[in-house]
Amino acid sequence: MLKPYIILLILGIIHIGYIFLCIIYPKKRREISDRKNYSIEHIVCFKNEAGFIKEKLDNCYQIAFPCLHHTFVNDNSSDNTLELLEKYKQSATIVINNETDSGKNQSQIRSVKMTNADLVLFSDANVFLRKDALDFLVRHFDENTGGVCGDVTVTTDMKHMELSGKYWEIEKNIKEIQSLSGSVIGFDGGFYCVRRENYNLKEENELSDFETTFLLFEQGKKTRYVKEAIAVERENRRIKDFFKARMRASNRAFWSYSRIFRYIRKLNPVVLIHFTLHKLIRYLFVITFTLSLPFIIADVCSVSPLLLLIFLIPHVYRFVIESIALCIGGIIALTGKEYTTWSNKKF
Repeated sequence: MLKPYIILLILGIIHIGYIFLCIIYPKKRREISDRKNYSIEHIVCFKNEAGFIKEKLDNCYQIAFPCLHHTFVNDNSSDNTLELLEKYKQSATIVINNETDSGKNQSQIRSVKMTNADLVLFSDANVFLRKDALDFLVRHFDENTGGVCGDVTVTTDMKHMELSGKYWEIEKNIKEIQSLSGSVIGFDGGFYCVRRENYNLKEENELSDFETTFLLFEQGKKTRYVKEAIAVERENRRIKDFFKARMRASNRAFWSYSRIFRYIRKLNPVVLIHFTLHKLIRYLFVITFTLSLPFIIADVCSVSPLLLLIFLIPHVYRFVIESIALCIGGIIALTGKEYTTWSNKKF
């Protein structure tokens, strides 16, 4: 029964072909300028991150860069996150406490409005920057570049990677190619830097690291990826939490796409090509795969029920769970609802 899978096969070939071309395409080095004396505001939002506070703040204060100021936002945490932020903060630091759930985006937007720094740097509470990461990052800013992201390696314990971490290693090849034309599609990772004057996020529910790039494209600015600016993200969620996180991300991605399509005619054709081949085709593949699952299971059973054991293989199981989560997030979006806070239960 090949017919139900024709669309899945076509989408898969297109996306895999795009990834393959990104991997084999010769990587060229851009000429970069000497480091300029930018002032930088480093913004980190925390929500029930007591387990990471001391380690994260120690890492922040080890970053070797002059004119660096930190803003730490506690978004109405139910644990002792605020207490620990106050305990371990050092000079050149502001701690903001949200007494109600504002969400990551709104917290970032407010923090940006409070600073006059040249650049705003965003990192997640579980992302740890190498000491010299900013030195490499800022060298890639020029008058046409509005945002730059670093190289984030996703690990479970700072040493090992799950399936998602291995996939993000492939994504780095894609970002390198996109960076050649200044069209990195989404700062997918908790480590990126934007010119404050070009930071244009306005709504509390915009998908910040993704939509920020398109709001820069709308202004005619370029986005870059810097392989030498290294950071590590520690990610070790239970499958239940992972499912909820992917569902929320998918829900917000669908809404992001709807906003992007409002001004898509303003975007550079190269941006549109990468956006289509990198993001849209991938999402369509996942949706098609999920819809095809009943046919896949039926066909596998018709050959031998024992073949269903393939779904117990960790990588296959994780992909199926993630695909279902992404589709559920999209279905929720179609009902008109959108996640706006950190909570798994609130819209």
